[in-house]
Amino acid sequence: MPDASSSPPPSSPPAPLRERILAEATRLFGERGYAATSVREVAEAAGCTKPALYYHFGSKESLFLAALRAETDALNRLVEAPIAEGTSVRDHLVLALSRFFDHVRADVVGVRLVMLADLRPEPGQPAFDFASIRDRHLARTRELLELGVARGELRRDVRLDDALFALTGLIDQRLQAWLQGEPLDADLSERLVSLFFHGVAP
Repeated sequence: MPDASSSPPPSSPPAPLRERILAEATRLFGERGYAATSVREVAEAAGCTKPALYYHFGSKESLFLAALRAETDALNRLVEAPIAEGTSVRDHLVLALSRFFDHVRADVVGVRLVMLADLRPEPGQPAFDFASIRDRHLARTRELLELGVARGELRRDVRLDDALFALTGLIDQRLQAWLQGEPLDADLSERLVSLFFHGVAP
């Protein structure tokens, strides 16, 4: 009788077809761009037929937009995570930024898809409302800075618009560098928040 301990572990069941299609579409769109990715390639990568893909998503345009929505929804959940009771605004920003950078490292093609579709849209690429998402993230960050002022963690005379764009500018520029191949250091969130709170003066 075979030894049960030497038997291979049971394989995990395959992901539902819609999830597989969306994952492969995100990967291919993120790696190749919208124009260079065909429905046939996505279907083959997901292990299904083109009619099955069209059943779930209707068109290449709808599939592209669904991939962007899934990625931006994940980013929204990170940005809008509530501050834990008893946590300073500074510590919350470090934690939130660490989780965001962890997400970027874990979902390289998804984040790349969002950034390229927003910053370098291709001719013929379906329109997506990135402006509303940016406004939503800016509004959440402004709420945190207002809380910091109310708690005395930030100066009361600080101009919130200046502080908001200083902080988000630090993050945006590091993401731009990441898009060009620069790594996201493990201590980057702490460094950026520290620079924002304390500046560069001795």
